[in-house]
Amino acid sequence: MMIFMSCIQAQVATIPFENDGLMFIKVKVNDHEEALNFVFDTGASTVVLDETTAKKIGVTANYEQPTEGAAGTEMYHIALSQTVHIQDVTLSGAHIVLVDLDRLSKKSNQKIDGIIGNNIMQQFVTQIDYDAQFIKLYNSVDEIEGKDQYKILDATFDYSQIPQVELEFTLENNQKFLGNFLFDSGANMTFLLNTPFVKEKKIESLVGKTIENKAESLTTSSNFKIGKVKAVKMGDFQFGEMPIDLSNSKAGVMASKEYTGILGIKIINKFHSILDYKNQKIYLQPNKTYANAFEFPRSGLSLVNEEGKITISNVVSVAEAYQKGIREGDEVLEINDVVAKDIRACRKLLKQKNKKLKLKLKTKEGEVKTVTILLKRLI
Repeated sequence: MMIFMSCIQAQVATIPFENDGLMFIKVKVNDHEEALNFVFDTGASTVVLDETTAKKIGVTANYEQPTEGAAGTEMYHIALSQTVHIQDVTLSGAHIVLVDLDRLSKKSNQKIDGIIGNNIMQQFVTQIDYDAQFIKLYNSVDEIEGKDQYKILDATFDYSQIPQVELEFTLENNQKFLGNFLFDSGANMTFLLNTPFVKEKKIESLVGKTIENKAESLTTSSNFKIGKVKAVKMGDFQFGEMPIDLSNSKAGVMASKEYTGILGIKIINKFHSILDYKNQKIYLQPNKTYANAFEFPRSGLSLVNEEGKITISNVVSVAEAYQKGIREGDEVLEINDVVAKDIRACRKLLKQKNKKLKLKLKTKEGEVKTVTILLKRLI
């Protein structure tokens, strides 16, 4: 059931968001006054709340249900019939899944209290403007001014509550593939190919050089490979080369045969979008980042923020960083003689092209070492 806190009008609500890798919005749960930090995620089929945050605000589970996630089926604890407030909109009767989101918060630039998506988009037509950083909710797509400036993609909901769109990609050998991809703004990638597709089409042998990396889901981590493609076409839009992820998961959504893979935020955020679930349409308009080149792995290092310490969570084995002795678990003390405090700033430094970085690190054993690496493309 949906209740509006203000009078119904053409535009129901305007929700500001922070574009910090993912889209962060402020959400209140039940009568708790503090606004919580939620990721707005088109790939979220239900509301998710961090277990620690739930205890803090008095939300308790009263139901259990097996749920399929990115890594497989797990038993989730659910708080039934809760109330969620977003700006002037109240979602009553919402079922909230309680999950430990600490591992995702450590990977993110900021703390994640919860995740929300489909509960909003199934009720409204949702317009996302990346330049102005707002989400607007409407009762009908016809109420949106300027929608004629968008291109329309057909979306399907064949196997889930998450929309799927068609994508064509071209490998370096000019071989083309066409598939249907989950439209998932919570996936921090360009796009991913599911395990069955990778195996059936022998993608790994065709794509050329790949590197190993580690992915985090709500509750588990898994290894995958990163390769690259020569070009991508989505509707009337075309892109040049970009890195892609190749899944080897044996369970969960990335092991499904029902769709080709997942379309992630690094492509989605190049567009303003209108999500019209009722009519199964997605409207896209290039934004100011549309022409920017895609980022390729350079340092081979992944970072997490653990209790105020910036720590290496993964090192790609072919990277110079690994060859010079940097390992998972090393704490980053300084970069270029500047104390490492802000994980955003550290990640930005690691993305520079063909720059040398001096890293001062402390190992798990307490040894302090200094390593200089050159940031060059790994694929």
